[in-house]
Amino acid sequence: MRSHTRKSMKQIAGLLFLCAAVLAPRLDGQASRPNVVVLVLDQLRADQLHCYGNARDTSPNIDKLAGRGALLSHYYTVAPWTSPSFAALHTSQYPSKTGITLFWVPGVPLLDKDTPTLAEGFQAAGYFTGAFVNNSLAGKPLTGAGFDEFTEDSSPAQDVTVRWSEENDAASITTQRALNWIDKHGVGPQPFFLYVHFMEPHSPYDPPKQDDLFQSGPYANVSNTGYDLVNGGLFRLATNGDEKAVERLYQLYDGKIHHIDRYVGEILDHLHSLGLDGNTYVLLTSDHGEMLFSHPDDFLTFDHRSLYDAVLHIPLIVAGPGIPSGVVRPGLASNVDTAPTLLGLASLPPLGGAEGHSLVSTIDNGSPSGNRFLFAEEDITIPLRSVRDDSHKLIRNLWTGQEQLFDLKNDPEELHEISRPEPGVLEPLHLALDGWMKVNEPSREVQLRRWKIYTQYQDVVTVDDVTTGAKFSIRPRQAWHSDVNPASGNFDGGSYWTESGDGSRMAQWRGDSPLVGKYRISVYVGSPQVGELATNAAFKVVAEAVTQTIKVNLREGANTWRSLGTFENPRYVELTNAADGVVVADAVRFERID
Repeated sequence: MRSHTRKSMKQIAGLLFLCAAVLAPRLDGQASRPNVVVLVLDQLRADQLHCYGNARDTSPNIDKLAGRGALLSHYYTVAPWTSPSFAALHTSQYPSKTGITLFWVPGVPLLDKDTPTLAEGFQAAGYFTGAFVNNSLAGKPLTGAGFDEFTEDSSPAQDVTVRWSEENDAASITTQRALNWIDKHGVGPQPFFLYVHFMEPHSPYDPPKQDDLFQSGPYANVSNTGYDLVNGGLFRLATNGDEKAVERLYQLYDGKIHHIDRYVGEILDHLHSLGLDGNTYVLLTSDHGEMLFSHPDDFLTFDHRSLYDAVLHIPLIVAGPGIPSGVVRPGLASNVDTAPTLLGLASLPPLGGAEGHSLVSTIDNGSPSGNRFLFAEEDITIPLRSVRDDSHKLIRNLWTGQEQLFDLKNDPEELHEISRPEPGVLEPLHLALDGWMKVNEPSREVQLRRWKIYTQYQDVVTVDDVTTGAKFSIRPRQAWHSDVNPASGNFDGGSYWTESGDGSRMAQWRGDSPLVGKYRISVYVGSPQVGELATNAAFKVVAEAVTQTIKVNLREGANTWRSLGTFENPRYVELTNAADGVVVADAVRFERID
């Protein structure tokens, strides 16, 4: 029954789309419907583009696109990492509504088959649809519905349309494929919808030499930005509080933006050379930004697992027929508005179930965006929800109920929490967030059932300091020391250590996805030659229903796994320096036993 229902719904949707396309053309004096091209640059912070205020000339071609179109200055993702953000872009529904909030599990369905997608909307209206996607977390199982042609991965193997050479990288290969696709489908009466998802400028930040334009300082020749000890030197230095290393990471990140900007330019130039500019809308955006140590003492300071603007603020630039040139639109908008906007540019109706709305009038003439509040959510590492208006943002931790409030006008970097807000600030934010959660959040029973599916895929979760990011964190960063001495016996080759003290120095380990079920938790401790190790290092295990502190003698059983016990629905393990000697932050293992 379900497949028949879907077919019927798609047939009806097709008629509606075709009628709308005929009755409400956007292109004055042109019979043909417009082409639509979407360019997505993965992990691109808006403020690192030159046209969004970066003093460095990171994005000359993207700047040109903004110069002939509209730039939305306050455009945000609804989720700080790939899968939920792209689910929102393609469906105009929030992640908690679609259920796309955690990492994928092979064989587990993603979007419900009855959830309409952006490509299906164009396909139903007679568009030929094609996609080139370079991130498996946004691959065909999530974003593939409605595409006549879908190419995932950037491998050149057996690809006769791409001339392979050692100089070609993923962006180059994807660009060549996109250009060939445009040559094939850019002529003739049928309009096309092209979706190109570049992996760049996503980490590692390793731009080619010709794009590493902003290097300076003591680490000018260092570019090792991976996660392991061999390739992660800058990350380890930055984690230890070296601000010069942080600056070098920004230089490399900006160089990676400059690198991908070149390929954006190639696609834009090719559209122009074929005379498609007058009948093609081009929209450029991203899925999320990057923290890049922008919150020096915050747990989530490197990776994209928080709800601060550094990771939520992304670009949206759109150019095409009828759009005024070089305008900046300041209204609040988010990527649940993207699908309705793209369909609206083609004079097509929004998707069924869409929670966002079209921004076409905002883009065209600066009309209010219609968004008084914007919402964002995160279930990886810590479940967080946020709401913002044009002056304040509230972030809520669903585990603890604790909230952070920021004054966005006077503290745009969100570095100073407001402890005593002015009257009238909190109430509308609370009401808006509570109302949004009531509409979108699943019941606790449904949420746990969803989470457990993903938990069962990962029987053993090992969190090591080498695989950095939000799963492992230390603070304050300047108070810990890195140890990569092979003689220390650290798990996977590295650890951090710090002197005994008052407990103000802290390390924390947690899994990516929520851990649902019964887990045996163990710690691994190296033996750095830095003085007397503590005999009473306090490892605190925080689980859903219990918090327990276990004292560990680090002088005994070094370089082995030490059990802390068994816990139901564990959340994280924490270590402080309130001990009688040196404490070591190495690795923690969560083993599911139910």
